[in-house]
Amino acid sequence: MAKNIRTVIELAFCTLISCVSLLGNDFTITIESSNDLNEWNSIHTATVTSEAENTFYRAVIDPVNAPTLILENTILTVTQTWSQETNYSRTAHVQVPATNAESHPVIIFFHGASGNGINMLNQYGNTFTNYIKIGMDGYDNKWNIKTESSEANDIDFLSSVISQLKSYANVDADNISLIGTSNGAALVLKALLELPENSFKNGIFMASQLISDQYRENKFWYNEFPSRVYTNEVLLPARNKIISFHGTDDTSIPYDGGYINWLNRTFYDAQESNYFLAKGRGFTGSAISGNGIDTINPSIKEYGYADYGVYHYKVINGNHGLTGFKNDIVSIILSHIE
Repeated sequence: MAKNIRTVIELAFCTLISCVSLLGNDFTITIESSNDLNEWNSIHTATVTSEAENTFYRAVIDPVNAPTLILENTILTVTQTWSQETNYSRTAHVQVPATNAESHPVIIFFHGASGNGINMLNQYGNTFTNYIKIGMDGYDNKWNIKTESSEANDIDFLSSVISQLKSYANVDADNISLIGTSNGAALVLKALLELPENSFKNGIFMASQLISDQYRENKFWYNEFPSRVYTNEVLLPARNKIISFHGTDDTSIPYDGGYINWLNRTFYDAQESNYFLAKGRGFTGSAISGNGIDTINPSIKEYGYADYGVYHYKVINGNHGLTGFKNDIVSIILSHIE
């Protein structure tokens, strides 16, 4: 099939060149795609300078070699060096579903402070059964946001793991989601701002929200490693869905936000944080207010900017760990990402 496509394009392109005098002139090559041969969409354009001594030109298209390796239950590693360690092996635990599917979507989990990747996999062991699940280990059981004991480059760690995952044939490289809780939620928020849109599809975070370091003056900001000062302006990359959950009885990171002394940072109100993310995706209206929309659980209320893929779920009486709500939260997540 690839040879047939190549032949058609070569013939079409050579026919075009033979009809137009290009010698000594610059010209553009545009590659277009179509599902029905009636409507065409440009997917790449390049400008080429013709050579006076050449008479004929052609476009050659060859398929990119597809991955052949199969990901199995294993531990992925990334070696890093930073102020606290030299050639340190960072770890990500992999669970692959036992199905006959040719490829699987992926969920990468990020634990809270003092947690680890295995605990996250155990916590969600009977859920997301069709997904490859990755449990990431934070250095010193933490993720480096601002004042944590870990000073590791966690965004580089995540980016490297994603690159490894995409090299396997049974990984759906276009369907990778991140899920984090508490300190891990903060890392998901960093990834939403700092990794390009083709890195992952969905970002889901629980029991945390944007901090004032990340959003101020109607702009998003990030810190360039190893600095912990958020001085680099950034536009929010496009994602399929950005989804947050927060309990109203959270005493660690309050739903209403505010300054947290032991973390030395100021959190936005959970709904306000959601509004800022919607604005980053292009929403220009007023923030959603009121009591929210009913969901499968009467204690979970939705505040969604549906056209922009940004959703917040207020968990009434939910604590920091959202105890007792896991199954309903998983169902809501699946309703968005499947």
